[in-house]
Amino acid sequence: MRSGLPPLLNRVLAVIAIQLAAGAAAPLQDKTLVAWVTPANVSQRGGSALTLIDPAEHFDAIVLGEVAEGRWMAGSDFFRRTHQEQANWPAESADPKALVQIAVSYRGNQVTLFRNGKEYAAYAVGQAQPFGDDAMVLLGLRYLGEMGEIGYFAGAIEEARIYDTALGADQLAALAPNRVSDPKPLACWTFEEGRADDVMKRFPATRLEGNAHIADGRLVLDGHSYLWAAKDAKAFQSAPVDEPAFDRSVQTLFYKARSPRTGNMWDTWLYLHEGNYYLYSLAMGRGQWDNISLARSPDGVHWKEEGRILSKGRGVTWMGTGSTWKSPRFEKDGKFFMNFSEWKGPRQTIFFAESTNLVHWTRLGSEYEFVQDERWYQRDGRWDCIWTLARPGGGLYGYWTASPKAETGGRFGFGETLDGITWKALPPPRVSGVGEGEVGAIERIGAKYYMLFGTGGSMATLVAERPDGPFAAAKKNLRILAGHTYFARFFPTPEGLLANHHSIARNGQVSFGTLKAAQLDDEGTLRLHWWVGNEKMKSEAVEVKPPLSHSGGTQKVATLGSDFDLRTGLILEGTLKLPAVGTATPVGLFLTQGKDSGTAILVHAGGVTEFGPMRPDGTGFKADHRVDREWKFGETARFRLLLKGSLLEFYLDDLLMQCYSLPQEATGQLGLLPGGDPDALTALKAWRPEKPQPEPAAKIPAPTGSAVPKPWTSPPADSPLRLVAKME
Repeated sequence: MRSGLPPLLNRVLAVIAIQLAAGAAAPLQDKTLVAWVTPANVSQRGGSALTLIDPAEHFDAIVLGEVAEGRWMAGSDFFRRTHQEQANWPAESADPKALVQIAVSYRGNQVTLFRNGKEYAAYAVGQAQPFGDDAMVLLGLRYLGEMGEIGYFAGAIEEARIYDTALGADQLAALAPNRVSDPKPLACWTFEEGRADDVMKRFPATRLEGNAHIADGRLVLDGHSYLWAAKDAKAFQSAPVDEPAFDRSVQTLFYKARSPRTGNMWDTWLYLHEGNYYLYSLAMGRGQWDNISLARSPDGVHWKEEGRILSKGRGVTWMGTGSTWKSPRFEKDGKFFMNFSEWKGPRQTIFFAESTNLVHWTRLGSEYEFVQDERWYQRDGRWDCIWTLARPGGGLYGYWTASPKAETGGRFGFGETLDGITWKALPPPRVSGVGEGEVGAIERIGAKYYMLFGTGGSMATLVAERPDGPFAAAKKNLRILAGHTYFARFFPTPEGLLANHHSIARNGQVSFGTLKAAQLDDEGTLRLHWWVGNEKMKSEAVEVKPPLSHSGGTQKVATLGSDFDLRTGLILEGTLKLPAVGTATPVGLFLTQGKDSGTAILVHAGGVTEFGPMRPDGTGFKADHRVDREWKFGETARFRLLLKGSLLEFYLDDLLMQCYSLPQEATGQLGLLPGGDPDALTALKAWRPEKPQPEPAAKIPAPTGSAVPKPWTSPPADSPLRLVAKME
């Protein structure tokens, strides 16, 4: 939509206006926000045509329908400068083709709204909000900050302006798009010649988000997109407002979130789309489980952190974990959905967000809140973390952590949806063989349904013939994942079914464990195995020097001549002779942690493996973890040790035996425990997962309050992520 002036004259006048407008005063307090808009519909709720927001998340905005449908209002943080009694205000009735000028004028503590140059509403506020040079502008979005992206506007914006003075009705009535005004605007977006920039240069850094685009001299917004502008281009990181700098270098082998806004991680889940791996994690950046953050990878091995993508809402004590799925109508709407829970007071309920690119997520409204069906579930019981399966006839089945009433015989929630976000609870399936717990994931493998179920501090396997149960504890390898780790999830890929989980250091810091292959044996027993994709971690071969010394004691420790650099980790492989009978001396590895301390991994007959402290002279071993995968090994087995800092994983014949956390970080000095046979461990090879990175000039500050209070236990007793018992 162009004015009657020739385009060249328009550009000349714009240049003159830019020159005259230099040096606007700060802070900005008296001001006017003006936008010429065509709403796509007048029933939309809470979208903003123009928002001025600072890093502390104070904002003033032109908002449609947040408090009362169809009413324009002056939006603000926590409604501090918003009049909420709007029933008598005129409802917007413009059709989608009509151009409407909406303005909000701030003079002292007086706020006045205008529509097409006529007063619409006026009221006084307690105190005006000043904005400094660090303020940002959003066109088409009400809020952007720790709670995510909230309040999209659907329609088109012909022009938007910010004035550093309070304009009156006559002045506003005299304004027109693409016409120079007196006074000059502080900032102005005309969208002429396909440009999205502020022609006044007050906010020179500009970016279009989502599907926002310019057509026919207008900013076109589909209700899921916006324009973002700031004075400083450094504000435009992949994370939103107020993201401190952090080390974004690529990580592999026990990925760990580094952003202070992410904080310490907990539950993880993944989604694979068009060859890209998306790793989501529940985390606590400020002493609470308060966000969901993201990392991405091209191969499932090398991860780059993106940072926080969703934050807990107002009045929420805790966030809970979730999962991600494709819309049942994806071919039409192109959407992905994510569920997460939030605790307000004693009650936990489930909410949803949507995305079209798996990176930028928008919370859906409270009309989609999924609450307990009190016919079968306790009103104030657990209600968390939906995992989905395809439903015959369309839509999805869902399984989630819940507190079924005792008479149901259930242990978790069960329900269905047709559209992916409107959920209906069904009676819980009956479960036998396990107590209360948490749903990790469920998939159909072959003809049966296998669930990863967290109970007693470990992940158990439940099996059913039908999607609605009944479910029973697996007869073999029931504890599919235990040790210093928790919350395994399935991860379907075109190459096969994988599983993921997190690993817990003894100081409470959490990392992402390596991906595992989830496989059935001929008896239908589920186990976790080495994933062939992890071979990509082997970045650089490392020499394994033969033992230099042997120490005495019950177990003789043959210390290797290599002193491995464990800053980025180590992969050690070799062949191991299994003891023939249970009474034979076990064989294994010794990991030095200090002058007088270390940890032994001892393999007994049948592949039964123990982990525990041992002195460097081979004495004083005490098993604190013992695992029997109920698998038939041969006389020899290939072993793999993955070690980084204090975290390790140990495999025999590519079968995961255990994830384990050392009492303190390993020194890099390793030894063999041959059990009296010098040829018990042979064919040793080692690789470094990645080259060591130089130390950053300034260390990233550790997030406050992010450690789990006790080593490898559940979160605090009052956390929604509490488990039934401590991990062994």
